[in-house]
Amino acid sequence: MTKNRIVNALSYLSIMFAPFIFPFIVWIVTDHNQDMHDTARRAFTLHLIPVILTILTLLVVGIMGMVSRQAAYTGFLFVALIALVVLVDLGMFIYNLYMGIRILVED
Repeated sequence: MTKNRIVNALSYLSIMFAPFIFPFIVWIVTDHNQDMHDTARRAFTLHLIPVILTILTLLVVGIMGMVSRQAAYTGFLFVALIALVVLVDLGMFIYNLYMGIRILVED
């Protein structure tokens, strides 16, 4: 197993121990190795999607809570958006695990 494959797999699998920090460091450091650089960039992007989506959802619900005078509507919006965010976050987590394992078991 080559060092490139291990680092590439760790870029995806780091979602369990250092999400978006490890791929970002690898992305910055590996300008000389295009394969590792591209894989780390993709992993970094995939790790950031759930973070950005969660922050945007909390902002939308917070703004709706301040603007709307209907607590029931804001509560329903909060529950619906959080359920959607949890599904997307879980999907991204599973996809990152799949990509990391796929790189490790490739021939």
